[in-house]
Amino acid sequence: MAHPDTATEPLLTRTFLTPWRGRLLALAVAGLVWFFWVWLAPASLQQIDERSTDLLWQVSAGTQPEKRVILIDIDDASLSRVGPWPWPRKTVAELTRKLDEQGVGLKLFDVVFADGRDGLADLSKAFAARDETSPTVVAQIFALNNESQLQSGALAGALPGLGCQAPAMVAQGYLANAPGLHTRAGHITPTLDPDGAVRRVPAIVCFGNRNYPALALAGVTAAGHLPAQAAAPAIDVQRGTGPWAPPWQASLAALPGLPVALDAQGQMRVPYRQARSAYTSVSAADVLQGKVPPDLLQGAWVIVGASAFGLADAVPTALGRHVSGAEVHAQLLSAIVDGAVPYTPLATVWLQLGFVLLAACALCLLGGNYPARQKQALLQRYRVLLMPVAALLLAAAAYGLHALAMYKLGWYLGWSGPALAVILTGGALGLAEHTRSLFEKRRLYQNLSSYVSAPVAEKIAFTVPSGNIEAQRLNVTVVAAELNNFAAYCEARSPEESARVLHHFYSTASEIVSAHGGVVEEMVGDSLLALFNGPLPCTDHPARALAAARELWVRCSQELPNVSGQKLEPLGVSVGLESGVALVGSFGSAGRRVHTVLGQVVTSALRLRDMTQDLAYPVLVGQAAAKIIMTGSDPDNLDVALKPLGSFLLPGLQHSHQIYTLRNLLQPGLPQEQANLHYLHQVNIAA
Repeated sequence: MAHPDTATEPLLTRTFLTPWRGRLLALAVAGLVWFFWVWLAPASLQQIDERSTDLLWQVSAGTQPEKRVILIDIDDASLSRVGPWPWPRKTVAELTRKLDEQGVGLKLFDVVFADGRDGLADLSKAFAARDETSPTVVAQIFALNNESQLQSGALAGALPGLGCQAPAMVAQGYLANAPGLHTRAGHITPTLDPDGAVRRVPAIVCFGNRNYPALALAGVTAAGHLPAQAAAPAIDVQRGTGPWAPPWQASLAALPGLPVALDAQGQMRVPYRQARSAYTSVSAADVLQGKVPPDLLQGAWVIVGASAFGLADAVPTALGRHVSGAEVHAQLLSAIVDGAVPYTPLATVWLQLGFVLLAACALCLLGGNYPARQKQALLQRYRVLLMPVAALLLAAAAYGLHALAMYKLGWYLGWSGPALAVILTGGALGLAEHTRSLFEKRRLYQNLSSYVSAPVAEKIAFTVPSGNIEAQRLNVTVVAAELNNFAAYCEARSPEESARVLHHFYSTASEIVSAHGGVVEEMVGDSLLALFNGPLPCTDHPARALAAARELWVRCSQELPNVSGQKLEPLGVSVGLESGVALVGSFGSAGRRVHTVLGQVVTSALRLRDMTQDLAYPVLVGQAAAKIIMTGSDPDNLDVALKPLGSFLLPGLQHSHQIYTLRNLLQPGLPQEQANLHYLHQVNIAA
């Protein structure tokens, strides 16, 4: 089998056999897959980011008691002791006065008092009673994303100015408190993720060209003892500046120097830094009945909310369970005061891109070509598996960096996009390396099978080298062929011309032998040895070998250079053919072996080839092969018909052998045939 010309190899094969081209193709494929994934299923990556961050909150949530923000819980015990919800307005007013008596610093009601039932005036009076020292902020709800266009109650707590403030979210409806209840209000409208969890709250919602802050922001503003309708903006939202700043930030007049970070949509990310057990929860019934421990609520900010089962005010959160909505606002309120609201820096994309590029470079270096040293060779051998494994480890590192940035800096970087890119890159590079390895093995096999027969090449490729004899006895037919007068031709011609003649002889012989079912076993100097029924099974192998010998002589006689005008002996081909049992296999040490055929049949074929010059017949057949051919061949097939030339003692052997040749190789009556017959007659008389 000839060595494949690399120019005729498929483009894909040549691409992968050039390592840098294969890796570039793998990187391009990985990039396309990543792009279409992000384009078609961005929510899947977002959910991976969110849920992995939830895990971070669950693992790192602090248990140190939070004494600044306390929950006043309308729990099942409160409903049992005070009465079913909704409570009379006078009862809520009494709860408010009791909280004032306890000396709370701020009261946030995670409750909407939508209808104007009896006692509304008393409740309004209680809310406003200590507005300077213990302000009260009530809740209102907006309908976002066209959820509803219901408009109920009277909105309150709007920021100064008209026109929707960027990046406020626009509402289509609302549920507010009864008109005239209170001037301070904040919305409790969360943004629900696809899994239903609350992780973000819009900082500002716009309705009717007026801007309304979230309950936590309104509470901080109220706690700063700023008038609800102050001339200066209590909350000023500006774009972030600098690569590490958030997209937007809300500056609070009540907290100078501690801006609240917002995302690109103007939302605050709720940090679940505190475990649920860290928040003190006081039953509303205990407050009403004066059973609160002394000084527990002194100066604290309280959030009044409901956790009773029948009130259905429970939402899923990052902490992995449904909690009262008041706990969400408590987490956000604590983070605002601490300046610890997580955000995504403006330079996040560049950080992610840099990580992906560094990871891709590391993976490419891992798959590089190394010198054949022991450790590096081992690395090169297993890099097909190492690159995907390394990609998984780098993806885990991306999550580690995300967690570290969130925990230490409050940066929500997002890791699933870069991790997906790295995993796809590692998988694509590993696949490219595996493909290149397959193509290299295929090329090695093709090259090996150009030196030995294809069956032998396959056996060598999949067998561990051994220093033992690995051979088997086979009934074969051996064809030994040689170029006549080639040495003189080489002496008279240039090495390049001689090489072309020898190359043509080898190529023609290999083609002919293969076409008739044999294999070329050896090519040495200007001769070759072919085997029929050796590594490759071949039925009727003597006749097939004879047909191949005849075609070889005919074609070479026509195609070899004509040197008659160069005062050189003409180039020709001598062929000897014999059948018999031979030992076919591999011999030699484990470090240097040769595949060949041994036995008297080989010796006989070689001696017959050498006698062609003496007998003047270019093709000579031994008696064992001739007997089989004459017994099984078609008598009408004159191309393989044999004629005896007599009995001769082959050089190096002890017994004489009958020798045959093709009957129609030389036409009867020609001068060469007559000279041969005369020569053979004289030899037989002398014998």
